[in-house]
Amino acid sequence: METSLKISYTTEEVEAWRDKVYRRTGRLAVRRKAQALRFVEDVGFCFAFKAENSECPCLWHAATGRRSPEMPRHTHHDPHIGFVWEMKNILPAEKRIYYGKLLRNRPTMVSLEYFPYFYALSRRSGTKEEHVREFSKGNLLPASKRIMDALLDSSPQVTKGLKLAAGLHTKADRKIFEAAITELQRKMFIVKVAEHYDPFTFEWETVSKRFSKETKHSRRITEEEARQNILQKYFENQLVGTVTSIRRLFGWEKQAIFRTLGYLKSSGVITPDVLVDGKGGNFYALVNMRRNHS
Repeated sequence: METSLKISYTTEEVEAWRDKVYRRTGRLAVRRKAQALRFVEDVGFCFAFKAENSECPCLWHAATGRRSPEMPRHTHHDPHIGFVWEMKNILPAEKRIYYGKLLRNRPTMVSLEYFPYFYALSRRSGTKEEHVREFSKGNLLPASKRIMDALLDSSPQVTKGLKLAAGLHTKADRKIFEAAITELQRKMFIVKVAEHYDPFTFEWETVSKRFSKETKHSRRITEEEARQNILQKYFENQLVGTVTSIRRLFGWEKQAIFRTLGYLKSSGVITPDVLVDGKGGNFYALVNMRRNHS
C-alpha cells in the first residue's frame, strides 16, 4: 500500500534516534562480549571503528557510550580501543559474525543473519572453480588467483605460509600480496579467521568453507531481495537517509537504489516526504517509527 506521510525531524532528533540504536549513551554502552555480539546482531552490520562521512553504526562508539568520541593519542592504552580489538578477533574466530573489509573498504562486522544478503550482492556462488572463471574474465588479479589456488589446496593458512604457497614471499611481492588480499576480501572470496601474536600473523580461509551454510542459503536470494533487506535495516538504524548517503555507504548504482527505495515505499516501510531542520534534500525516513522509539 502506497504511503505518503509528511514527517519532519530536527538533526538532534535524528541523532538522538541513532544514539539509542548505536548505543551511544552511557546507559546503553557495550562493555562485554555478549553485549558486543548482541549489538552486531541488532544492527545487522557496522564498522569496527568509525569511517568518516558514513552513516553506519560503529562498535567503538558503542564501547565508549558517546556520540562523538575523540580518538586517543595512545590507542594501545585505551580500554575502549582495546575492547574493540579484542571483539574483532574473538567474535570472528568463534564464527559468531563475519568480519572483513566490506563497506567502503573498511573493517566491517556483519551478523550471520545479514551475511547471506551481502554475499548474494557480491555475486559469489561459492563453487570451487569460481575464482578461475572470474580470473578468465579479467575480474581478479593474477596474485589473487594464486592465493585462491593455495587456499583451496589447504585452508586455513597463516599469512607467511600463504605467501610461500602462492609464490609471493619476497619483499618485492609485498604490495602485490596486500593488493590481492584486499581484493579477495572486498569480493568476499576469503576472510580473516584469526590473529596470532607469537609471532604476529593473520590466518585466512575461503568464505565458502568458513560460512558454508550461509553461502548455500545466499544462492536462494536474489540481488533485489538482498538490497531490500539491507536497505530496510539501514533505515531502522539511521531513521533517515538519502540516495547519496546510501550510495556512499554501499556503492550501489543509483538505478538499483531507486528501484529498492520504490519497493520499500510501496510496501509502507519508508516515506520520501521528509524534512530535516525544515529543509528538503530528498530525505527518506521510516514510517510510523518515531513513536515507537519515543
